[in-house]
Amino acid sequence: MSKKDNISEDSKYLETTEKIPRERFADMSPPAQRAYLEIAGSEEKDGIFELGERAVLIGRSADCDIQLGVQNVSRNHARVVFHDEEYLIEDLESTNGVFVNGIKIVKCVLRNNDQIEIGGVRLVFNEEKRLHKK
Repeated sequence: MSKKDNISEDSKYLETTEKIPRERFADMSPPAQRAYLEIAGSEEKDGIFELGERAVLIGRSADCDIQLGVQNVSRNHARVVFHDEEYLIEDLESTNGVFVNGIKIVKCVLRNNDQIEIGGVRLVFNEEKRLHKK
């Protein structure tokens, strides 16, 4: 077989290749997921805030989804987003920064039991994933 025949053979496969969704390929439905932030270490009432697929704004402003009335917290301090089946936290150019497990971050993927500190307030990220067969 010549190189030319090999190229035309390869292009035949490219024309017939279809993208297989991961759910079908793995024969599993997407994971059932529950994630939340648990607030501790604040003068305010401790709380649990359920996370979903929409962005959650954290800060001192009344417009924030999670409002922390602490002086060291910026009005719009941080945001938690759900992207590519993961939760990320990002600092919104706050004055005092965002720390995850003691490390100052700009943007970071969150993992179960990560310790987040925002202006002296400690939040714990909790995530539960369960795979369900179709």
